[in-house]
Amino acid sequence: MRRRPAGFGLIEALLALALGLMLLAAASQLFGSAYQAWRLQGATARLQDDARLVLQRLAEDIRMAGMFGCLRLDAADFRIAGAAEAFATPITITPGSLTLVGAELPGLAGRADWTVLSDCRSWAEVVGHRHVPGTVVQALPIRRLTYRLHKGSLQLLTYSQNANLIDNVRAFEVNLVEVAEGELLDIRLTLFDRQHQLEHRHQLSVALRNPRQG
Repeated sequence: MRRRPAGFGLIEALLALALGLMLLAAASQLFGSAYQAWRLQGATARLQDDARLVLQRLAEDIRMAGMFGCLRLDAADFRIAGAAEAFATPITITPGSLTLVGAELPGLAGRADWTVLSDCRSWAEVVGHRHVPGTVVQALPIRRLTYRLHKGSLQLLTYSQNANLIDNVRAFEVNLVEVAEGELLDIRLTLFDRQHQLEHRHQLSVALRNPRQG
């Protein structure tokens, strides 16, 4: 009586190979899906972080708009041409653009547009650019900032520099809204990642702290 040879035959080997290929294809598909999900999650996180940082900076600048020191300014306090007109309209909204005039926040390069000098008791004057305060004088640097949507980037324009704050911007909308408590700016920022076909919309409302003069 002959014994059958031990091991796998051709049919068993082909079946094992086919099963292995099926498992490999399933694993590859699962890995590809996980990798794509990981990439989408990373792109989403980047868009959210970019929007959060820009909107936070916008909110801080909006709250400073119209802040010109401790005394109310009169026409005689302005020592430089054009300053009175700029101070009278600290917030200007145009399609795709927002211009703010107010006290300077830390972190901006270059010199200020104006400086308000005052003793905070009886006198104040507005001069050009930045001045060093004396012993009894407060010097408040004033900036004119313009946030502008240009060719898919949100730019920050100042007296001395133009900088791209964030790319992949599809829309930048600003509206002035009247509420019972006063006025607020409603900001809508839409980001779009072409590579991953992701669109994220972000909205922020910021109350105006300082009354507008014009």
